[in-house]
Amino acid sequence: MVSRTKPDLLSNLPDCLLVLIISFLPFKQSVQTSVLAKRWRNLCRETTNLVFKESEFINQSVVDIETKKSERALFAGVMHEWISRFTGKTIENFELCLPEPVGFEADIISLIEFAASKQTKNLVLDLSSPNSREPGAIHIIMLVKFQNNILDITRLFFNLIYVRNLTICPFLLEMIQDCDDLMELHEPMKTQHLVIKTHMYPHEFAGMTIFLNSCPELESLTFDTDTTGPIVRRSPPIDPKTFWLNNKTYECLERTLKVVKVKNFRSKSNELHVLQYLIRTGRVMEQLDLYEAKGLNDDKRMLVLAAAEEMQQIVKKCSRHVRVTLHNA
Repeated sequence: MVSRTKPDLLSNLPDCLLVLIISFLPFKQSVQTSVLAKRWRNLCRETTNLVFKESEFINQSVVDIETKKSERALFAGVMHEWISRFTGKTIENFELCLPEPVGFEADIISLIEFAASKQTKNLVLDLSSPNSREPGAIHIIMLVKFQNNILDITRLFFNLIYVRNLTICPFLLEMIQDCDDLMELHEPMKTQHLVIKTHMYPHEFAGMTIFLNSCPELESLTFDTDTTGPIVRRSPPIDPKTFWLNNKTYECLERTLKVVKVKNFRSKSNELHVLQYLIRTGRVMEQLDLYEAKGLNDDKRMLVLAAAEEMQQIVKKCSRHVRVTLHNA
C-alpha cells in the first residue's frame, strides 16, 4: 500500500519568503520556529520584527527583589545575545519595553545603537513603568534624571535621527527636558510619523515641544493617552493653559504636519489645551482624529462630543482645511 503524505509547501519556499513569514509572528513565536527543522534553525535570526518586552520574558508575579533583579539581568543578556547573532541587514520594526530602567542605561544605549545601525523603519521605545502614576515610579524617574551622566540622553536621541516612524513614552518626555537643545547638538530628526504615549501631565509638555522643534519633517502626530490607574498630583511650575497660549511655532507646524490623532480622548482640559494650540498654529493641518475612550458613561460622552464640535466650529484655526472627526469607541 502506497502511503500518501501531504506535501510540505513551506519547505518549497525560498529562505527570503520564510523570513518574511517569520517576521509577521510575535517575537517569542518567531524564536520557536528554530526547532522546526535544521533549515529553520537560523532563519529567525533574520527576522525584520524585533520586540523585546520585559513583560513577555519575566514572571510579573515575582515579588522577591533579588529574584526579579536576577531575571532582569538574564533578560538583558538574552537581548544582547540575540543582537550579537542577528544576521539580517535591515529591521522593519524594533520595540524595546523596559520599565524602571535604572541599572540598564548602557544596555538601552547599546540596543538603540544596534537598531540605528540596521536602518530601523519603525521604532518603539518604552521605558515607563506600568505603574507610572504611583509615587514610587515617579521617584524612580527622578532618580534616573539625577543619573543623567550615566544615561546619555543626547547620545540616545542621536541614534534616533533617521527613524521615520517613532514611538516614545512619558519617561522620555521627562528625560529629554534635562538635555540642551537637541537642534544645536545634532542635525534635525527625519521622523515623519511620531506617536507620543502620554498622561498629558504638565511636566510632559516641554518634552512635547522639544520633539516638535526637533522633527521638521513631521507629517503625523499621535497622542496615545494613558488614563488608567490613580492620578498622582504633582506641583509643576507651569500652568497648562498659559503654557499652550503662546503662539510660538515650529517648522513642522508651518510646512508638514497634516494629521493629528488622539487615542483614548476624554476631553480633559490638558488634552484640549494641546489640541487648541496645534489647531491655532498648524498652517497645513488637514485632519484631527479623536478616538473616544472606551467605557465612558453618557454624561462623559456628551462632553467629548461637545469638545469635538467646539474645536470644529469655534476654535480659531490657522488652516482652513482642518476637519475634526470624532470616532466612537
